[in-house]
Amino acid sequence: MFDPKRLLPDWSDDVLARHRDWMIPRQYDVATKLLIMPIQSFLVRTAHHTILVDGCFGNHKERANPTFNMLSTPWLERLAAAGAAPEDIDFVMCTHLHGDHVGWNTRLDNGRWVPTFPNARYLFAETEWRHWDNESRRTLGPLAQHLQDSVLPVIDRGQADFVGTDHAIEDEVSFDPLPGHTPGHVGLHIKSQGAEAILTGDMMHHPIQCAYPDWSSGFCTDAKLSRKTRRGFLEKYADTDVTVAPAHFAAPTFGRIESRGTAFHFRFDD
Repeated sequence: MFDPKRLLPDWSDDVLARHRDWMIPRQYDVATKLLIMPIQSFLVRTAHHTILVDGCFGNHKERANPTFNMLSTPWLERLAAAGAAPEDIDFVMCTHLHGDHVGWNTRLDNGRWVPTFPNARYLFAETEWRHWDNESRRTLGPLAQHLQDSVLPVIDRGQADFVGTDHAIEDEVSFDPLPGHTPGHVGLHIKSQGAEAILTGDMMHHPIQCAYPDWSSGFCTDAKLSRKTRRGFLEKYADTDVTVAPAHFAAPTFGRIESRGTAFHFRFDD
């Protein structure tokens, strides 16, 4: 659940009246007046690799937001139910380095943070990592807590690969540069048997941004660039068969972009 105005500063209550036919009950909770936004990971299997995309918040981690502080969730059990053990993961891909996308990069082991996926290469866009590293140097402060406990231990273990924002994991699985939310924000573009899908991370946080593509979240480092990236993406993939899966869209998450005059609509694939 998320406060609409906090997530989207341009939000006004009359927006709900105009879009309640598709927002309620799946995308907006009437009782709390909050947007419904999952925090989730994606598991991608190809003929050659098993890839984990984004790592939610993780367990046992100190966070300033009490909602996400010292969590104890059955995330690993859910991964097992999806058919993968930590040892099975070949690549961990982070769309960007916000705390809700890197947490399960590491787990607590005898008081130390160690990589959760012992056999994986962790793929970080070099532009993204340099941004946050440079920010700490610029402010003469430490790295953010979530980078200290969820990214640095991976680097220290030698499991991190810093790659370009157009990096290809294999022939049909590659990064898509989607900057704006953060400088090195990327999606994952997947092709299989003539079909395409794109995991878009936080390029959009809620499907209302299809109707209002110029609305950037309050968490974007560059709101102007975020708007440009989002509108360009929506224009490119509107009315195509490309499946789109944003990180925080409520279930069933996957869908397609439809054009609606000068704006767009997200049609969920039920």
